[in-house]
Amino acid sequence: MIVRAAGMVSEVVWREPLSRVPADAIVRPLATLVLTSHDALRERLRSIIVGCGGLCRAPTSIATAWRSVNAECALAFIDIAHPLDGGADEARAMAETLAAGQGALLAVCGRPTDAGGMPGGADDEECWARQMGAFVYLPGVGSDAGIALLIDEARRIFRGGS
Repeated sequence: MIVRAAGMVSEVVWREPLSRVPADAIVRPLATLVLTSHDALRERLRSIIVGCGGLCRAPTSIATAWRSVNAECALAFIDIAHPLDGGADEARAMAETLAAGQGALLAVCGRPTDAGGMPGGADDEECWARQMGAFVYLPGVGSDAGIALLIDEARRIFRGGS
């Protein structure tokens, strides 16, 4: 076995045939769902997810999104600041369906926090996301490295690691 490290992330590389690799060392890629109408954000998240070794579904319509919500996924990014087809109520319903269902971790992407804390603003979005049980609330989406760390943490949770 060879361990290859790059910064804070390491990867085990097996030289032996897979029949000799311990069963607990083979892990399925993290299935991730991205629901946003913001094209640049969708492509950015898809690129980070795939770059982290995950699988990504990123539908562009409400109908396809509902089918994806009902499919198996471990992590879901739901953008309520830029919902698909402009349907904020649909985005919230999809988030609530995922939260109540199969145990997917939710990353709710909202609007950047405004300085005044206006009613109906980012503060209300964050309260709703936390009450629903979201894994993380992202007021705007941060750096690529931060998103990669979030994906790694989700992977660790699903592997049962500490």
